[in-house]
Amino acid sequence: MTSNAEKKTPQELERYAGIDIGSNAVRLIIKDLLPAENNKFTLKKRVYIRLPLRLGLDVFSVGKIMKEKQDEFLKAMQIFKDVTDYYRVNEYRACATSAMRNAKNNKIITDQIKEKTDINIEIIDGHEEAELLYLTNREKLEKGQYYISADLGGGSLQIGLFKYTELIWAHAYKTGTLRFITKTVEQKEIISLEKKLENLKKEYPDAKLTGSGGNINKISKLINKNILTYQDLENLYKNLIELSYSERIKKYAFREDRADVILPALKIYMRLMKATGKNTIFVPKTGLADGIIHDLFLKDYEINKLKHF
Repeated sequence: MTSNAEKKTPQELERYAGIDIGSNAVRLIIKDLLPAENNKFTLKKRVYIRLPLRLGLDVFSVGKIMKEKQDEFLKAMQIFKDVTDYYRVNEYRACATSAMRNAKNNKIITDQIKEKTDINIEIIDGHEEAELLYLTNREKLEKGQYYISADLGGGSLQIGLFKYTELIWAHAYKTGTLRFITKTVEQKEIISLEKKLENLKKEYPDAKLTGSGGNINKISKLINKNILTYQDLENLYKNLIELSYSERIKKYAFREDRADVILPALKIYMRLMKATGKNTIFVPKTGLADGIIHDLFLKDYEINKLKHF
């Protein structure tokens, strides 16, 4: 399941997998490369698995991943390995983000998982994380338009600036939802984020705002729109803040690991909209695992000769 460096053209069914190891959850997505009309090809989702691993609870509190969580992590990767083998995935990539970037024992853990499952986990920096998201989202965007992207996870808020043709700038701020829950967000990170947003507002006043990640995808689903207004978010926040944790789970069918982070997520996105002066945010409903798969596909084929979407 390693990448093939040789360029090729689609013949038999190709199947790709992306593994996203985040601070709040780990995700596996498997997609098939299928022919479509007009000599195009589409990547169609076959499998989606999300496990509420929450590596960030350990890392943001004590700086490393403890034994119990290490065992859960290994079991999760064994499950992903079995599923990718079952579906005969041609190529895959596993990427870890904020929690693993900050864990003091990250190399010990990645070495152990490689030995036990043969899954090679790459700990990627904030810029590459943004680039992978950009690759999967760019075909949904207007050509010539500037965008400010906000990818909110448990460990970080990834802010990027891009056009259809290029990622211009990106940075991961340590202001994720789990950091707020564990009260480990440093004031200097908030100040740095707000200063950058103020600069982006001045330099790119016509830029549009996009949001990605599990929380904004869930918010978009609840509101039943992919272009959300500030009022949409505020109304949902007012409804949720009146409910207890257990009431939120019961009324909105939230998973336990969503019911506690949804409120800080809404507050962060509302703050982002105010800081950038945007009344709407576009939600393409994609994530890092989608970007990983798209990147594998782009590298695998001569894209200038193959129309895709």
